[in-house]
Amino acid sequence: MKIVAFVLTALGLAYGSYLVYLYIAQDGMVFPGRAADAAREQEIGRYYADLRPFDVTAADGTKLTGYYLPRTRNGHPAPAVLYFCGNAEQQSGFFLWSPNELQPYGVAGVDYRGYGHSAGKATEKALKSDALAVYDALAQKLGDDPRILVMGRSLGTALAAWVAARRPVAGLILVTPFDSLASVGQQAHPFVPVRLLMKYPFNVLPDAAKVRAPTLFLVAGEDTLVPPVHAERLAAAWKGPKEVRVIDGATHGNIVDTPEYWTYIRDFVKKHLH
Repeated sequence: MKIVAFVLTALGLAYGSYLVYLYIAQDGMVFPGRAADAAREQEIGRYYADLRPFDVTAADGTKLTGYYLPRTRNGHPAPAVLYFCGNAEQQSGFFLWSPNELQPYGVAGVDYRGYGHSAGKATEKALKSDALAVYDALAQKLGDDPRILVMGRSLGTALAAWVAARRPVAGLILVTPFDSLASVGQQAHPFVPVRLLMKYPFNVLPDAAKVRAPTLFLVAGEDTLVPPVHAERLAAAWKGPKEVRVIDGATHGNIVDTPEYWTYIRDFVKKHLH
């Protein structure tokens, strides 16, 4: 009996230590941060002669930095696509290739706190507030009656949906979206009370009932990081018009490299940024 009690106590301590580790480490898991890449910044500057810095001051005074590639239509700023990165991305990576695929529209994006040259520390509350500030700053650049299509990938889908539920977006693109980050974490750790431990649950379901803009869901059929069931749950709760495209064989990381990816995006953007 003493041996059993010892084993159970050891297991309990190990389990408790694991819970403490998950709670402490989650900031780094959700927001790993990405340092600015000077070589890549120079590269996108060479690719796009009209590329401009896009600096936004957050509600609490934090300076956020990113990029804006303006394009014109009939002498006026063209409608624009505003991109929110995944948690392992930085905007300079998105700008390496995406503006070519998004012609003839403007392209904009700002790095999260702790990413690139953006100051501050990322939290769910801060990033949601920042997302609205970024949208408003871009709308101001576009002038009267701005048309902005919001796009997000992975973690960025929660921020894109947050904006679309609160601002008059022309459309919304969600790449590898989820119903809530807590739900994704719970599936990955079935024996852990993830919902109790999560500081940043990123629950998108409340916004699913509010968005009325046309929305494109792009789902990776072989996604093991954010399994497709989470996109299915979100799409089922979505009240506005939606298209759901599942790219068979695609994973969370390589969906952007599939031939269908930009075809679906270009068709959707052309339809809704007229």
